Amino acid sequence: FGPCHLPAPTFVYVAVRLLPRTPLLPLSRIRLIPRLLLLIVVANAMSLSSESMKVTDLARYPVKGMGMTQLTSVYIESPGETFPDDRRFALLKKDRASKKGFDSSNPEWMHKENFLCAFSAPGLMAKYECQYQILKSSSNSDQETKRLLTIWERGGDGKSQMETTGPVLGPIDLAQDSGRNELASFFSSVSGEEVACVSAAESKKHTYQFGNTRSGVKARGDTRTVHIINAETVKQFSDAIGIPLNPSRFRPNIVVAGMEPWAEFDLVGKSIAVKDEEDEGLVLDVLSTAVRCEGVGVDPLDASAGVLPIPALLSKHFPQYGPYLGIYAVVREGGRLSIGDTLTLCKD
Repeated sequence: FGPCHLPAPTFVYVAVRLLPRTPLLPLSRIRLIPRLLLLIVVANAMSLSSESMKVTDLARYPVKGMGMTQLTSVYIESPGETFPDDRRFALLKKDRASKKGFDSSNPEWMHKENFLCAFSAPGLMAKYECQYQILKSSSNSDQETKRLLTIWERGGDGKSQMETTGPVLGPIDLAQDSGRNELASFFSSVSGEEVACVSAAESKKHTYQFGNTRSGVKARGDTRTVHIINAETVKQFSDAIGIPLNPSRFRPNIVVAGMEPWAEFDLVGKSIAVKDEEDEGLVLDVLSTAVRCEGVGVDPLDASAGVLPIPALLSKHFPQYGPYLGIYAVVREGGRLSIGDTLTLCKD
């Protein structure tokens, strides 16, 4: 239909408000159409054409449960892929590894309880922030691609100290066993729980994502998805509980604005796209809504702010939606996505 989707009740409300002061159109055929129905259609079209789903933030999370690295633009080369290196690595609890068994050559989806992450240790993980770089040599060989991670500890007030203090770890190269071992050793020490840094067998392609959802697995046998948050939904939720929330709390890859709160849920089963001048932009198929867990109770940008029971608050204030917030999508067609782009609802 258009760049955004507003719930039907919105159209009815607009139509009813306009009805008393909107004269009948002069065309004889239109006079036969009930005024209310006509106004609903008009309000629908006007709303869809005036609204937009604009990309305001992009991020990836190279290590499951750790902080985000913000992006201004992302290029996804092929169908089925996700943000480059998003959740490519994870800190697997060694006691869980012995029970579950992780096969890097043929990894299967594992529940987040098996990892040291925002779900199992939200306060600890929020204490740290990171920078991540993928550095490719001119030869573009797998052996010469570096995946550099640097970690800082936040201050006692939870604020960033990247500009004022040195890192507590790194840069380390997660493309190498030595780098992954350093990361595992660091978090084993600060958590008091032995962990191993794991990933799928090294390859040029990012083939396995340590994601929270099984939506991709159920839809096409692949863990890789893209997580999208509507900033307007987060704002309405914030207003309801009287506490300002940042969309980054929900660890999305894409934050959009300009659509009605909760309207993103209506995109499930549909496709959205950003088109470039050659009409070859990124296309996403929306699979499901995102259930929230206690892991989003801690603000990843300020762990000192305390813990909020987000799932319970969602269910209390928005029982028709809670405890869900956000959507998951998969890449149908590759392309570039940048901050400021507008995503539109595909017509097919």
